[in-house]
Amino acid sequence: MPAMTEPTSDPAPSALPAAVVEPPRRFRIPLVWIIPIVAALIGLFLAARTWMEQGPVITLQFRTGAGLEPGKTRIKYKDIDVGVITRVKLSDDGAHVQAEAQMAREAERLLVEDTRFWVVRPRVSGSAVSGLDTLLSGAYVGMDAGKTDASRRDFVALEDAPVIALDVPGRSFALHADNLGSVDVGTPVYFRRIQAGQVTAFKLDEQGRHLDIQVFIKSPYDRYVTVDTRFWNASGIDLRLGADGLQLNTESVSSILAGGLAFETPEGGDTEPAPADADFRVFSTRAEALKQPSASAQVWRLRFTETVRGLSVGAPVDFRGIQIGEVIAIAPDVDVDAADVGLKVDIAVFPERMRSRDAAERELSGEAFHALMDRLVARGLRAQLRNGSLVTGQLYVALDFFPGAGKARANWASRPPQLPTQRGSLDELQATLARIAGKLDRLPLDDIAAETRRAIAGLASAVERTEALMARLDGLASNEVRATVDETRLAMAEARAAVADGRRLLASDAPLQQDLRDSLQELSRAAQALRHLADTLERHPEALLRGKPEEKP
Repeated sequence: MPAMTEPTSDPAPSALPAAVVEPPRRFRIPLVWIIPIVAALIGLFLAARTWMEQGPVITLQFRTGAGLEPGKTRIKYKDIDVGVITRVKLSDDGAHVQAEAQMAREAERLLVEDTRFWVVRPRVSGSAVSGLDTLLSGAYVGMDAGKTDASRRDFVALEDAPVIALDVPGRSFALHADNLGSVDVGTPVYFRRIQAGQVTAFKLDEQGRHLDIQVFIKSPYDRYVTVDTRFWNASGIDLRLGADGLQLNTESVSSILAGGLAFETPEGGDTEPAPADADFRVFSTRAEALKQPSASAQVWRLRFTETVRGLSVGAPVDFRGIQIGEVIAIAPDVDVDAADVGLKVDIAVFPERMRSRDAAERELSGEAFHALMDRLVARGLRAQLRNGSLVTGQLYVALDFFPGAGKARANWASRPPQLPTQRGSLDELQATLARIAGKLDRLPLDDIAAETRRAIAGLASAVERTEALMARLDGLASNEVRATVDETRLAMAEARAAVADGRRLLASDAPLQQDLRDSLQELSRAAQALRHLADTLERHPEALLRGKPEEKP
């Protein structure tokens, strides 16, 4: 067994370094990730910015989808893009097209109750041309901001662009017309031949009796529309040929081509501005519009026994060259008991036009006016139909004095009052010619010729007896007596020759008598032709221009 050895001790260990506690190492991003992270941050920023700038989504309802392309069709307000069409679809009932649009945030305050949208396309009308820029850029949706405060997100688009923008200062008025004429949306409205507004809309009333026309008058011309303002149709050329002669009226060249309306306030009318949406009537002509109101007119009735062909409603009533009224109604007047047929003509007369300037402050109405008319009628004042134009045959009513007229009085008890009348000048001329022709027809020309022949025969017999007496005296008388007898014989020879000439002239086949007969017959035929001419002119006054109308079998 080996011997046990004592353990040997190791040498002393060398000094060891002290442990140092290191802090944990921070996370470091590799350089390769920096670029994607920056791109992501930029994307988030742009997304947040887009979300912040994004406005509301609205729904538009169109009649058709023409010109609407999602993502391409822009919405413009004052030619600035404020939105884009994002979706177009057909409505559930298939009656219209619905489009969704993404609007800009700054356009949110413009989306109110009365905001309007429409598709802008090329449009050519009688009064304006618009949307030509869309021929190259394509259609877009126009927008007109409203003025209300109520917010709205769904709209029904207009079929056509509005004529007047909502931010244009001015006022709208309602007009009523019997027919539309050449008026259309966009038709200009003139004030003293200056374009002051336009027609914005029109429609037929519920009863179908008249047209309701909406017009907009721009500022400052809207202040000239007063409660007494009159509107009339100034469309095209107003050419009239009547009892007043040839009249040509027009507002401008554009109104000739596209029509138009005009307005004016009569002199002396109320100057208080009319409220917005006030109602006015549209007259057919300026003369009719500016007439005095019917409240100041007096209605009289006239009764004529001759024809009134050529007299129409609106014909002037003339007092020695001054128009004091007009014809308002024409109707037959038949008295069955007396078997009398006449024609009654109602006229509206303005008494103020018969008043002199010196008596301007004196009231001419009521009993004073009746007394004045009674004095005038007593002096021969009568109503008469006169021809205003030989070309057209138009008649008018003239109030004039006829000193030779019989006694008559105005009938103030009838309703309306009735004034006495006088037969027309043409009718009197026709009656006079008829009387002359009748007298010529009744002349006994054959008896007159026979009596003349007998008288000439008696004269010839007396001449022969005188010659025989002179022959007997020739043998008894002296030379002086013989000379006297010779002179007497010469005179008797001349008398005999004259008698022979008279016999030849009064013979039945003599040219003079034949010419006399022909002249009397021609005069009779001329009188008859004149009667036919007067009748033809009464029935066909246009024959002076067109000639005699062909008679239909």
